[in-house]
Amino acid sequence: MEIFDKARELGEAIVNSNEYKTLKLAEAKQEQDEEAMKLLKEYSDVRRTLGEEINKGDVGKERMEEIRAAVEEAYEKVTTNDIIVEYLNAQSAFQAIIDQMNTIISYHITGQLPGGCSGSCATCGGCH
Repeated sequence: MEIFDKARELGEAIVNSNEYKTLKLAEAKQEQDEEAMKLLKEYSDVRRTLGEEINKGDVGKERMEEIRAAVEEAYEKVTTNDIIVEYLNAQSAFQAIIDQMNTIISYHITGQLPGGCSGSCATCGGCH
């Protein structure tokens, strides 16, 4: 069926795109970097701890502040690691391509651009 042929072509074009290749290289680089992986694990662990303590309920203000500070510290370390930032930037660029493709596909299906004018000024973010 022609639609599936086009889907395969699109999949191949995505895999051959510079954005996808850059993402995969950055992902491999991040996965091979011990420091980056350690920072990501620490961040994940501290967020999980925060979630568990919140779910338990009755967490004191002081303890919540300790956990919040630990989350912020771990986040700061993650967002200042060059290898992680490289991966996040590559991921963002790739996601932008996917979003653009979805917009194009949606336009051809609906005849409208996503987020376009609904005709109701009540929900309008402003077009003028």
